[in-house]
Amino acid sequence: MGRTREHAIVIGASIGGLCAARVLSDFYDRVTVYERDELPDGPANRSAVPQGRHVHLLMARGAQEFDAHFPGLLDDMVAAGVPILENRPDCIHFGAAGHVLGTHHRLQDEFTAYVPSRPHLEWQIRRRVQAIENIEFVRAAVAEPRFDRGARRITGVLLHADDESSPVAGDLVVDATGRGTRLPVWLDKWGFERPPEDTVDVGIAYATQRVRVPDGLLAEKIVVAGASTEQPIGLGMLFYEDGNWGVTTFGVDKVEPPQNFAQICDVADEILPGHVAAALRRGEPLGEMAFHKYPTSRWRRYDKLKSFPAGIIPFGDAVVSFNPTYGQGMTMTSLQARHLRRVLESPDGELWRDLSRATAKTTFPVWQMNAIGDFTLHRASGPMPKWYGPVGNLFDQLLGAAETDPVLAEWFLRRFSLLDSLYMVPSARLVGRTIRHNMRLWLAERRANRSAPDRDLVAGGSAG
Repeated sequence: MGRTREHAIVIGASIGGLCAARVLSDFYDRVTVYERDELPDGPANRSAVPQGRHVHLLMARGAQEFDAHFPGLLDDMVAAGVPILENRPDCIHFGAAGHVLGTHHRLQDEFTAYVPSRPHLEWQIRRRVQAIENIEFVRAAVAEPRFDRGARRITGVLLHADDESSPVAGDLVVDATGRGTRLPVWLDKWGFERPPEDTVDVGIAYATQRVRVPDGLLAEKIVVAGASTEQPIGLGMLFYEDGNWGVTTFGVDKVEPPQNFAQICDVADEILPGHVAAALRRGEPLGEMAFHKYPTSRWRRYDKLKSFPAGIIPFGDAVVSFNPTYGQGMTMTSLQARHLRRVLESPDGELWRDLSRATAKTTFPVWQMNAIGDFTLHRASGPMPKWYGPVGNLFDQLLGAAETDPVLAEWFLRRFSLLDSLYMVPSARLVGRTIRHNMRLWLAERRANRSAPDRDLVAGGSAG
């Protein structure tokens, strides 16, 4: 109620911070983005984004959302060489939980995917935000927000300036500092309750290598083989705008990934199609490998707080950081930007509460299904609700049927891409289709096994 809209401050120039700044520019006279890292003039990895060198998937839903926030973004990415592909088996090899969804059927309702590298996507978004007249980028480190105890609101930020702090006034502060946010600590300091947290100990470790594969060896542009209960190492290969491949291997349940390119190729031999593994072995590794660890997925439940200081909101990974092996983080940030716009379009209400509730509504289904997959398929540690097991088994059965059933494969691919719904809950019809399909395969296998001894007996008699 009664919010002024003169100056908004965004802490952090991550993709989340950039999206927030873009939305705020339509509602505030001035927007200032403070970033302690030097921002490159072109696509480049940044030290403040340690996970930037690893493979990032841009979901089809995320591509749509980003293009809505930044019209022309997708066309400009394609013009810059970003691969564009329809979601067809000849473009994508997709494996999940030990199952390969290679139906060799065209999808009935195809959708388009884009494969930008993380640095390229961030640069494309950043240059658009930098071109907005009422947005200013300042290279500076924010010490903390300024809190007015009497008004119980944030009135700006304090900047690190040599040995002292320099105050900057602002009507709204957006915390887009990522997983390392200090907002819970600040809330405690200001006399507010810290948000409760939902966590899943995934124990993921990454190893990534850029690779130049000779032309003509691979038709695919995306190759994914997720980890499973039997295979705790997964691998993702994405063909990027510079003509090279990003190859990320990851271990779940604290299993260490490969430590060099030769070991990456050994993993590829085990879990990828033969022609992909052979092409990778013929590739030339570029630069040094990058390593990163992601121990815990974390959702800070600001939506459950009863009180909160006015004038500040958390955004992006500062609220929730998803298991990165599912590739949903950037897409979920784009959805939160849409929530921010809708909340700001409503002059009434409480900004932090309305935004937190809207974010929780879209976070819940994705977080829940990720947690089920992490516990039942990826060996996550910690207490697991009993009902996760049956649901995980159902999805294992569905994915098994989706290997050869195009209807089930399409349903999974579209839901995994967050297109049709954020809820990955199969209907009773699809569950029945899964059961019937797997039953037919089981009966066919039994008949084949029964006839095998008869064939062996005939063969043995003839030989005698």
